[in-house]
Amino acid sequence: MRRGSWLAALIAVGVATRAAAQHAGQSTIQIEAPARAEPARILRAAIAGPHDIILTDSTRRLMLPRGTTLPRTSIVIGGNVSVGAGVRGDIIVVGGDLFLSPGAAIDGRAIAIGGAVYGSTLAVVAGGTQSFRDATFDATTTAAGLRLDYRDTEEAPAAFELPLVAGLRMPSYDRVQGASIPWGPILHPTARVELDPTVTYRSHIGEWDPGIAVVVRAGDVWSLTLDARRGTFTNDAWIQTNLVNSFNTLVAGVDSRNYFRADRGEVAIRRTDRTTTLELETAFGVSTEQASSVGSPDTLGGRPWSLFGRGDADNLRRPNPPVQRGRIHSAFVGSNAEWMVGDVRMKGWYRIELPWETPGDVRFVQVTADGTIQFPTFGLQRFRADVHVVATPGDTTPPQRFAYLGGWGTLPATGGLLSLGGDQLLYVDSRYEIPLQRIKIPFVGSPMFSLRHRAGSAGVQHLPRLTQNVGALLTLSLVRVEYAVDPATRKQSLGVGLSIAR
Repeated sequence: MRRGSWLAALIAVGVATRAAAQHAGQSTIQIEAPARAEPARILRAAIAGPHDIILTDSTRRLMLPRGTTLPRTSIVIGGNVSVGAGVRGDIIVVGGDLFLSPGAAIDGRAIAIGGAVYGSTLAVVAGGTQSFRDATFDATTTAAGLRLDYRDTEEAPAAFELPLVAGLRMPSYDRVQGASIPWGPILHPTARVELDPTVTYRSHIGEWDPGIAVVVRAGDVWSLTLDARRGTFTNDAWIQTNLVNSFNTLVAGVDSRNYFRADRGEVAIRRTDRTTTLELETAFGVSTEQASSVGSPDTLGGRPWSLFGRGDADNLRRPNPPVQRGRIHSAFVGSNAEWMVGDVRMKGWYRIELPWETPGDVRFVQVTADGTIQFPTFGLQRFRADVHVVATPGDTTPPQRFAYLGGWGTLPATGGLLSLGGDQLLYVDSRYEIPLQRIKIPFVGSPMFSLRHRAGSAGVQHLPRLTQNVGALLTLSLVRVEYAVDPATRKQSLGVGLSIAR
C-alpha cells in the first residue's frame, strides 16, 4: 500500500476509535422526530442492529479510503464523507454529502440525510442509494448519550419547474418505438397538489403521446393519484429495467419485452405506513383501458437500429403478439412493501385486477406479484431469490393481459426470446453470491462469483412443467459474464451484460 493510502487508513481508524471513545458508557441514542419521517425510520432501523457511529468535523471531508473495511453498518454524523472502502452493511451520512469513490463496495445501501449521494461508475452499492436533501438531524451530546433532533429543511415547491434538462425526461429505446423522448413541466398549484403533464415523441412509430399524472396529498399518510395517457405498454417490464432493456436493444438488438398500444386511465387512493422495519404503500382504485396492437416492425418503412443483431428475426425484428381490441374496465387493489429486520431484506409488490367489462365479455381475476429476499450466510457470502407470479382464475384473459418469459433476461438457455407466454406464469430465480475478496483489480474492486438456478413456465389457463436453467455468474463493477445450461436439453448460453440487470 502506498504511503498516502496508509495515512488515510490510519486517519479513518483514528476517527472510528475516537467515536467509540466518545460513546463509551452511553446507553442510548435518542432520535426526536415524527414517527412517519422516512429518515428517522432508516436511522432507527440501523441503530436497532449492529452498527458503528462516527462523529466527524463539518469543516473538512472525512476520507474512508479504498483498501479498508467497515465491518458493519456505519453512521457518520456531522459532515461530508468520501467512501472508497468496503462496507459490510449500510453507510449512512447525517448532515452532509456522501461521495462514492472508485473501488467502493457497499453490501447494503448508501444514504445521505441532509445531503446527497454522488455516485461513481466504479463503485458497487448492492442496496442502492437514497438522498434526503430536505431533512436533516441536529446532533447534541447529553448525559444519556447522543441526541438527534429532526429538522425539516424542505422549501415550498416552485409553482413551475422544468425537471432534468429543460423539461426533457429520461429517454428509452426499444424495437417498436425506437427512441421515446418525453418532455413536460411539473406544476404545483398548491403545496399539496402536483401536476405532471408530458408529451412523448416515439421516433419509429411517429406518435406524439400525451399524458398527465396528478397527486393530491392529504397529509403524510393518504393521497389521491390520477394517471391518464396514451402510450405503448408492456407486461414484461419486471424482467429488466428501462435502462438495461434500452441498452440491450441499442447495443445487442435484444429487446426482452412485448408491447401493445392503449389509451389508459387510472384513479387510486393510496395509504403509506412506515415503521422501523417496514414501509408499506397500499392502493385501491379503478382503471379503464382501450387497447390495440402495435404495427409491424417496419411501420415507417425502416427497421429498428442496433449496433449488433440487426438481422436477427428472433430478436430485433420479432413481431408483437396481437391483442384483442376493446375496452377493459377494472377495479384493483395492490401493495408495495419493503421490509428489513437485521440483515434480512425483503421487498415486493402485488396487484389484483377485477374487471367488470372486457372484450368478449370474459370473466377473470388476475393476480400479479413480484418479490425479492436476500440475506447473508457465511462470512461475506449472500443468498438472494426473486419470484414473479401471474395467476388468473376464471376465463382466458385477452392477450393484452398475457405475460412472457424465455431467452435472455429469464431463461437464456431455453427456447427463443419470450417464447413462453399466457395468463399463468411462475418464475423463480435464486443465486448464491461469493465475493472474491482476495482478488483486487485497480479502479473496479473485487469480482463477485455467483451460482445461479432459474426455473419458470408460462401458459394459457394452466401452468406447464417448469423449465430449468443452472449456471454461474461473474460480476465485476458494471459488467457481468454469465453461463447457463438447460439440464433437460443440454442447450447452453454464454452472455455478457450489465451487472445492474436482475
